[in-house]
Amino acid sequence: MSIKPPVVWCVGGSDSSAHAGLQADLRTGQDLGCHVQTIVTCITAQNSKEVRSVEPVSLIVFNEQWQALLDDVPPAAIKVSLLPSIDIVKACSVWVQRVKTDFPNVLVIFDPVMAASSESGNRLQQDSVGASLLESLLPHVDVITPNLLEFERLTGLSGQQPVVDIQSQLAAYLASSKCAWLLKAGHSDSEQATDWLVGHDSVIGFSYEKLTVHNTRGTGCTLSTALASFIAHGYDLLDAMTMAKAYITGALKRGVQIGVGAGPLGRPGWPLQIENMPTIVSPFSPVMSMNQPFAKMDLGKMGLYPVVDSVAWLELVLKQGVKMAQLRIKDPNDVDLKHKIQQAIALGKEYDAQVFINDYWQHAMTFGAYGVHLGQEDLDVADLTQIQAAGLRLGISTHGYYEIARAQSIQPSYIALGHIFPTQTKEMPSQPQGLTRLAHYATLLKGTFPTVAIGGIDAERLPAVVKTGVDCIALVTAITKATEPEAATRSLMMTFEASVGDKR
Repeated sequence: MSIKPPVVWCVGGSDSSAHAGLQADLRTGQDLGCHVQTIVTCITAQNSKEVRSVEPVSLIVFNEQWQALLDDVPPAAIKVSLLPSIDIVKACSVWVQRVKTDFPNVLVIFDPVMAASSESGNRLQQDSVGASLLESLLPHVDVITPNLLEFERLTGLSGQQPVVDIQSQLAAYLASSKCAWLLKAGHSDSEQATDWLVGHDSVIGFSYEKLTVHNTRGTGCTLSTALASFIAHGYDLLDAMTMAKAYITGALKRGVQIGVGAGPLGRPGWPLQIENMPTIVSPFSPVMSMNQPFAKMDLGKMGLYPVVDSVAWLELVLKQGVKMAQLRIKDPNDVDLKHKIQQAIALGKEYDAQVFINDYWQHAMTFGAYGVHLGQEDLDVADLTQIQAAGLRLGISTHGYYEIARAQSIQPSYIALGHIFPTQTKEMPSQPQGLTRLAHYATLLKGTFPTVAIGGIDAERLPAVVKTGVDCIALVTAITKATEPEAATRSLMMTFEASVGDKR
């Protein structure tokens, strides 16, 4: 039985060359496992060299398309692009508002196409449409994705100034709607470009190396449709944005020469190549990256990875033959904290095991720990340079593609992926990842960073988790809440080894 794909509505123009427009939307959505339904705004006569004519559809036909789709199946996400006239802009605004009212969880991506990206640069809409786009549509969309030229035409602001100044000047727009602005830098002349996602209280950069390629038609269409597709699959905005940027890089690398002018992008499939991931940057702080990787792990000692909250539990699992474990003491005011960390480090050396200290990186450095494990929030305050200079291994928690991209530039010793299933130990701000996402993460990182799966994993679930391709499995309650924890530990180790053998 096939799995029903998420439905994405794409609103835009038909491109007779099939390089961009709705034809590119259809290819992108299908490539990413979505079912794309289209609402045609205009018919264009164009090829790889020029746009010869643009004819808007009638309002009757435009409105009937919306109603016909609404009468059948609602979308998981909507992507809006070319709106050739003020009348269609206003009608689109009404329909988007209606959908958002009836289905509040549907996110709308708006790619404000204003000129063809062919050599001619011909206009695809009336000159008077720009102001109407922001006035009518912006209050009802979630993300707008202009390139710098489109941004300047829409707002009258310069796209060449620092992004923090742009955020300040966008204050009125940001205050009047929840729409985030993705300012695309693909037309810039620099070798390293950054797309900035600007919100009311945040600015996040997705940096990437500019590719010297010729076949670039439909880049904007493909990016916005990829973003809508990942959102339709249930990813949050930051994860979807990270994935869309990785997808575009892969698509540009696979561009095809069809016609005399610039050809269309390729369709690279799900983003599983680590080299295509963007680097996450901030305008408020230096790029969080390391010139050298952290010390490597002994992969032969990775397998079962108990995470325990006391020295007694740590000693118990090490006695059973575990070669990798973590001490996670939640109370920073524990009067014996330093002594417990020292004990844990000593036990690791006694049993020749890779023992990580959770959070307390200063104490881990002071007492010569094998490694330290940090969460995403710790990365903002920990002195990574000192940790690396001290020779400690570093593990980093992640909860999706955005945090994986953030972690990869640090070049840690391993990347933890979680939480996979609902957990009993603490409230989690994110949703469980599940096995399908975990398998994608493992493939993405394979051969570059060792991976640890964590969160809600027990003996019954362990074999399926191993089959996703992760290198290590962290367990908490499967041991500490077992009736016979020593026997449970040995059994889990045997199950892991057997599952690895079955996978091979």
